[in-house]
Amino acid sequence: MPRRGRTSISRRANTTSSPIRRWSSVPIRPVPRRRSARSNCGVKPSPTIASIDAVTGQGGRRRSARLGRVRPAAAYRAVRGPSHLVAGKATMLEINNLSKSYGPVNALSDVSFTARRGKVTALLGENGAGKSTLVKALSGLIAPSSGAVLLDGRPVDLSSPEKAARSGLAVVQQEISVLSNLTVAENFMLASPSGVLRRRQAGARCRPYLDRLGLGHVPADAPVAELTIGERQLVEIARMLAQDANVLVLDEPTAALADHDIDLVHEAVRRLASENKVILYITHRLNELNEICDDVVVLRNGRLADRFETRHASINRVVQAMIGRELEELYPPRPEAGGMAAASVVELDKVTTDDLAEPFSMALRPGEIVATCGQLGSGLVEPLRAISGIVAARQGTIRFGAAGSGTASEGARIAYCSEDRQHDGFFNNRAVWESLSAPALAASGLWGFASPMRLRRSVDRIAERMTILPAYRERQVSALSGGNAQKVSIGKWLSNNPRILLLEEPTRGVDVGARAEIYAFLRKLADEGMAVLFASSDLDEVLGFGERVAIFHANRMVHQAPTDGLSRDALATWITHGGLEID
Repeated sequence: MPRRGRTSISRRANTTSSPIRRWSSVPIRPVPRRRSARSNCGVKPSPTIASIDAVTGQGGRRRSARLGRVRPAAAYRAVRGPSHLVAGKATMLEINNLSKSYGPVNALSDVSFTARRGKVTALLGENGAGKSTLVKALSGLIAPSSGAVLLDGRPVDLSSPEKAARSGLAVVQQEISVLSNLTVAENFMLASPSGVLRRRQAGARCRPYLDRLGLGHVPADAPVAELTIGERQLVEIARMLAQDANVLVLDEPTAALADHDIDLVHEAVRRLASENKVILYITHRLNELNEICDDVVVLRNGRLADRFETRHASINRVVQAMIGRELEELYPPRPEAGGMAAASVVELDKVTTDDLAEPFSMALRPGEIVATCGQLGSGLVEPLRAISGIVAARQGTIRFGAAGSGTASEGARIAYCSEDRQHDGFFNNRAVWESLSAPALAASGLWGFASPMRLRRSVDRIAERMTILPAYRERQVSALSGGNAQKVSIGKWLSNNPRILLLEEPTRGVDVGARAEIYAFLRKLADEGMAVLFASSDLDEVLGFGERVAIFHANRMVHQAPTDGLSRDALATWITHGGLEID
């Protein structure tokens, strides 16, 4: 007999084939394989979408067709959302005394408000007001220092993104996260709780959510790369709905969209509100308040500044709550008509690029602010890129002053700011002063060596003009708000004293206070003789800030006119239909 604790070779051979048996002389009966409530790593597994969709049965016990055994209904409620959130019931999201501190800095301080079901609640504030911190707390990415979040009077667990999602909260971030190299259905597969879902099942599962958001014309197997930006944004929202979200936080969903795509998103938001969802809508577009929002919540310096219904709102009240003071004017006054008789600093004569369908002509004079406008992909950025030399002119002539050239000449002193400031507007992980001084390196030294003293003097002059506080100049650009980051992107070119300033989407993602500062600064540059050409899909910005506008539709310039005599409706018609009235 082998001693206790040992096993004979023959016994050992019989047990190695079973992962359940252990080395022991004591006979062990096979135990049927069982799914534990917790895995070995301590993480509670979630049932697959396939098993959830196959649920049948009544009452508090449901049967999974895939597993072939009874599972309590609570396990499904953890994935499908709380059962008490019944459509038609007067429930709401309550945020009570929520605070978040990072050392001595209070990002949120005792923020309290409610968001009603069936209503769209706008969440406003300057960059750095605490909106991003609140969104991260609601999504479970950060733990609040104190306070509580209630849904229908019951506490919501925000200790992790998974638990926040199971409680019915979903956040659609500003940056679209759907993968363009996958199909719509495959993107839905990535959002399934278990990560396991067959393509055919995914296509059937995503269909009703796409239909609910007005994407009935989009096939489930369509590549995301073939969709418009607005349709991709709606696919992002639909993925959140597929997780049975009852609270949707939409972080600037229209920031990068043209008017047509904005209408698609607005229509989808109205549908979701009609389904009794709680909608928190973050935006910098104040015109959206009257279009789709019912309530307004304003944060300033991490605190609740104001809360009111949209019907009681005025632009002055909203702006004063956001910036803590009255804003006399968003757009600076324009110069008197007839004051621009100087020769053009640049003329484009019958110029065509690879992305334009036909030639266009336009001119830019000193002290003038001109806009190009159109939907995304309509060609509105082509004049800026042709002038700067980023794209080549296939035909036509570009003249800088008296000299003619097919590309941007070095003596023209051109500054160009693209719409993607994160990629090429500055050094994101370097100090602010380094980005501001980069274009001046060649002029601030001798024989290839830069003078730190000259660089800092140049930086200080630029930062003063751009109203960038001294405390911010040593920080990394990534730590700045959107408004200050855009100031760095524009201000870095001032050391070269440019004659022509080209800007794509100059105030995208910038709050109203920083917008007013940027507009005033650009107006001052124009008054000093600089020519400013900007491309924008924001109709209010074009009409309020531009003096003339060149309108693009379907990769053609279809109209040029002074903005004084142009209405918003007329501009929208030119942009969407090329000026043709559609019955």
